[in-house]
Order: sequence, then structure tokens, then C-alpha cells
Amino acid sequence: MASSRLRDPGFLSGSSPLSFKQALSGTSSTSLVFPELKVSSFKGMPSLWISEMEIESLAASFEFALVGKFPTSRPSLDAVRKFFFNLKLKGEVSVTVLNQRNVLIKFFNELDYCRVFAHRSYFVNNCFMKLIKWSHTLDVEIESPVVPVWISFPNLRANLFFLVRLLKEGRLMI
Repeated sequence: MASSRLRDPGFLSGSSPLSFKQALSGTSSTSLVFPELKVSSFKGMPSLWISEMEIESLAASFEFALVGKFPTSRPSLDAVRKFFFNLKLKGEVSVTVLNQRNVLIKFFNELDYCRVFAHRSYFVNNCFMKLIKWSHTLDVEIESPVVPVWISFPNLRANLFFLVRLLKEGRLMI
């Protein structure tokens, strides 16, 4: 299954992996540069303070990432990768294991991301996989209380479309 469109653990952009020292010091050609790391201690242990802006810049390359949650059992990583390869996506996709029940799926274009996420769930080798959006605050061990809800307004008059837009944007609550 060798394909240039199916990336393997190549989650971080760049041609070669960096050492921890190179990544933090910016001595290599990378955009992940921390200009001034704040060295401190927390509960008597040495620590580094990383700003919210730095965390967001690290998360930027995961803009089109999803988490595949397998509630009962997860097929092999090769089977999951093959499943996404067989979807005939336009761009590259990278899949890696987060833990025993979850995989991280990173798309490299928005079209593939939206196409896959629109389904919300799939069966991979007879194993149910639910898709959720990845974020840097996501804890895969906690089930999200947020669920998508579809609302239909049949025969809605044109002068009320503005209210639907306010609902979508979250500026109007039902």
C-alpha cells in the first residue's frame, strides 16, 4: 500500500525529524520556534511555561484533524490506514494511534476533511468508528457533552432566513 497520498506517522511538517533541542532553539529550518522559554518550577519540579499563543501555533498544523473513536474495539492501524486510502481522497491523509480506542486522522486539505467529517461515523473492518473534531483541549478519555443537532424549518419564509443565520452563528438560542 505504498502511496504518496497516504502518509504514515508524518504528522509534523518538515522533511526530517528535529531533536527536542533543535525544535525549541530554532536552530533548524522550522517555524516552531520558542523565542523565550520561561523556565520555572511547579510543585518543586522544573517546568517550562508555554503561552497560549505558542500552543495555538503548535496546533495550527492540525487544523484539519479528526479523532476516530472506536467504542468497542479498534482494528489494526494498517486496516484503518487502508480504509482511508480506499476513500479515494484528493489529498494526503495521515493516521496514527492515540491510545487503544482512538486514532488521530490528519488531513492535508479542507475538502477531504469536510467530506469525511460530514459522515460522522464509519464502519472500519466491522468496527464502529465515531468521528469528532480534534482540538488542543480535547481529552479523548472524556465523552463530549456537545452533540450536533439538525433543525429543519420546512416552508420557511424568505424574510426569516436571517434568523436561521443567527442560529447557525450561535448568536440566537432556541
